[in-house]
Amino acid sequence: MERVLQVENLCTEFKTERGMLKAVDGVSFEVREGEMLGIVGESGCGKSVTSQSILRLYDEKSFVRYTGDVRFHDESLLTLPEKQMESVRGAKISMVFQDALSSLNPVFTVGDQIMEAILIHQKRTKAEAKAQAIEMLNMVGIPDPARRFHQYPFELSGGMRQRVMIAVALACHPQLLIADEPTTALDVTIQAQIMDLIVDMNKRLGMAVMLITHDLAVVAETCDRVIVMYLGQIVEEGRVEDIFDHPMHPYTMGLMNSIPKLDTAKATRLYQISGTVPLLNQIPVGCRFAPRCPYATDLCREEMPGLSRVTQTQSVRCHYRNEQNGGFVEEPPQYEAG
Repeated sequence: MERVLQVENLCTEFKTERGMLKAVDGVSFEVREGEMLGIVGESGCGKSVTSQSILRLYDEKSFVRYTGDVRFHDESLLTLPEKQMESVRGAKISMVFQDALSSLNPVFTVGDQIMEAILIHQKRTKAEAKAQAIEMLNMVGIPDPARRFHQYPFELSGGMRQRVMIAVALACHPQLLIADEPTTALDVTIQAQIMDLIVDMNKRLGMAVMLITHDLAVVAETCDRVIVMYLGQIVEEGRVEDIFDHPMHPYTMGLMNSIPKLDTAKATRLYQISGTVPLLNQIPVGCRFAPRCPYATDLCREEMPGLSRVTQTQSVRCHYRNEQNGGFVEEPPQYEAG
């Protein structure tokens, strides 16, 4: 499959009263045509900042600095003039944000907002854009699209607003869709419908998808590969089946053990990773997960591990891993619920 996006050593720093704080630190990955890539991790781990940095959505003149390289096919996005970058956003790479109600403009109808994307990026008359917008509403499963076209966001349910956001994102047939927790604040039934829609669009249009989510079950069911992020860095990367069957990083193992298991004979208390994600101005020396890791050593607390390929399809950032034998140099104890 052709590589659509390649991110190399991406760093995103924000200017604050406490100096420059690095929210994304040396992140590298790729997305291929037709692939679904899942990005998981707790809140504050840099998932959304990474995705928004790809499209340079933060104000570079005032408070953010990007370094590294983001290549869309052979085009370096971080060096593109803003005018050219505007032709990428929404046309070649689109994004679905977490909260559709705050992302959609309340004073314009949903039809006008879909038409806007079409008229900006494609040579269409208003009549053609309207017809295409109604077609998009129909494609994303909104009933009676011709009537819904004239309604405002507040007149729609949360699930319908999210479908409108997806219609806006897909209106110009992008090659890459970034879905940033697209089912936040929706009930379980609607969440499943929205995810089914994204998977269907992925397969029907051959569109690459970056799915940012907290829901590991969704990743296991829908994605081809998964990236686990912690405090601005990738700590593990690999195929979904490898990560779920053989998680290697202690953080990934903790996330897996926090998932309820339905096949157990009796109810057990779920494992909980101790502590919380530190603030960006309190990043620890050495391995960033060491303060929360149940078997961190002095080496972990003093030296930052690199992201090393352990198997042909799996990479991990951990001192306990050995590139030669593909396993723990010293096997740590297993996580136990309790």
